[in-house]
Amino acid sequence: MTDSQAKSQLPRPAAGPEDLEIDLFDYLLVIWRARWSISLLCILAMAVTVVIILTRPRYYESSVTIVPPLDALQKEVGGALGTLSNPLVRSALGGLSSNIAGIYVAILESREVADALIDRFSLMEVYEDMEYRSDARKQLAKNTKIDTTAEGAVKVTVQDRDPNRAAAIAVAYIKELDAQNKKLSGGLATGKRVFLENRLQEIAARLKQFDTIPAHEARVQEMLYELLVRETEIAKIEEARNMPTIQVLDPAVVSELPVARGIVQKGILAGVVAFLLGTFGAFTREYVVQARSRQEGPLDARKHGSPNVATVTEDGSA
Repeated sequence: MTDSQAKSQLPRPAAGPEDLEIDLFDYLLVIWRARWSISLLCILAMAVTVVIILTRPRYYESSVTIVPPLDALQKEVGGALGTLSNPLVRSALGGLSSNIAGIYVAILESREVADALIDRFSLMEVYEDMEYRSDARKQLAKNTKIDTTAEGAVKVTVQDRDPNRAAAIAVAYIKELDAQNKKLSGGLATGKRVFLENRLQEIAARLKQFDTIPAHEARVQEMLYELLVRETEIAKIEEARNMPTIQVLDPAVVSELPVARGIVQKGILAGVVAFLLGTFGAFTREYVVQARSRQEGPLDARKHGSPNVATVTEDGSA
């Protein structure tokens, strides 16, 4: 074994602070050599991003906030548990409000509501390149944001190129929600009325056989008949009642200013991404040059632009 081979098999000392400084300097040197290409890439990316943002149409935003009917909540829960000053009642009302808000969101995001808005505002023609109704639904959902709060409020925010149409669509969302809610609650009221009327007919038929049933049972049937008559009248009133099922907290207004486009933030983000890509490209090029130098030799590698390669003499010394 020659001396050079023996030295090559000796363990290499651990890298000290000086070696780390050298490695960091080498990395910075790679970036410095590619500074002009990286800078050009950053400027180009930022310029293209700004131009794209400036050439896109402006959007206007309008929002409306609704809450469940407070009197209905108090009637449903407060009447059974006490006044609203009771903490238990307030907690129950809060939970019920959240549940109702979830139902409202499900109705607002339903396909039936979307189709009603598409037909009302002719969104197939308003939105460009909408060949299918499903595409219009997706665009409408993209332009609409529905948020809920812990207290049960629902906020519907609509963006559109036309500020008047943005406000009109936001209002239409609430009208459709009210219509669908009335339809669902009306169906429940109708079912309740039909059930009570059927039971009332059964009791009336049994009372016609008053002489054939015991006196005690007859008295029970009479009391039940009176109760069903009263409940049937109440069900008819509930079915015919045409009251709003929601309360508007903040109505929709026509926006005077368009939505901020975030030109500065997006331009800076594009520049950062371009810098990272340019740095990655510089290190990739350096790696390719170093790999080629190991294959072709140091003298030939200099032709490819690798200044870190030292001149090697015939005897192998640098």
